[in-house]
Amino acid sequence: MTSQIRLGAIFWLLTVEFFIAQAVAQAAFPGYSLAHMDISLLGVSSCSGVDPNAFAPVCSPLSLVFNAGMAINGALVVLGVWFTRKLWPQGPLTTAALWILAVGGGDGSILVGLFPLDISLPMHIVGAILALFVAGFGMLAMSAALWRRYRGFAVYTLATGAITLVAFVLYALEIYLGLGRGTMERIAAWPHTLWYIVAGGLILRGYFTRAV
Repeated sequence: MTSQIRLGAIFWLLTVEFFIAQAVAQAAFPGYSLAHMDISLLGVSSCSGVDPNAFAPVCSPLSLVFNAGMAINGALVVLGVWFTRKLWPQGPLTTAALWILAVGGGDGSILVGLFPLDISLPMHIVGAILALFVAGFGMLAMSAALWRRYRGFAVYTLATGAITLVAFVLYALEIYLGLGRGTMERIAAWPHTLWYIVAGGLILRGYFTRAV
């Protein structure tokens, strides 16, 4: 394994900060509900925001922590894609998959962090669509690219992409299956972020030099 690939794996492992930033911002948010409130409400930078469900003012005391965490997460995804690119089976499908992951999971997350709901709703929505929807197609493409050589990880990647896409569609259609709006959004958002952490760990353990 080259030092470049190892560095890329470390960047992906560091995306765990995505979950840490959310937990910190959530802990400082009075009355915040994981099940019923959108993730993005943690990034509202003033009390001018409104909870679409309760029609009440939203104040996230540590919005800066959340927004910085989102932007950093996106940068780490892009850096991980770039530095690990030579690890994967080479070909146009892999190239397309990596580009989609970089633009979707990476640039999308950066936009969400740079443009909170109360600052620029249109740009925030673009970022959310990239991060929660487009990135899912990157996972599907990546699973296809890895299928013949790394079957186990490809199955996991396929499942991640499918869960992300289905959950996002249900969330967009306001179909929450009794789980709550916040829960459905997290089903769309968390699995593909966890994928980068898992991939980074497996790279460092040498999985991709042993798997057949």
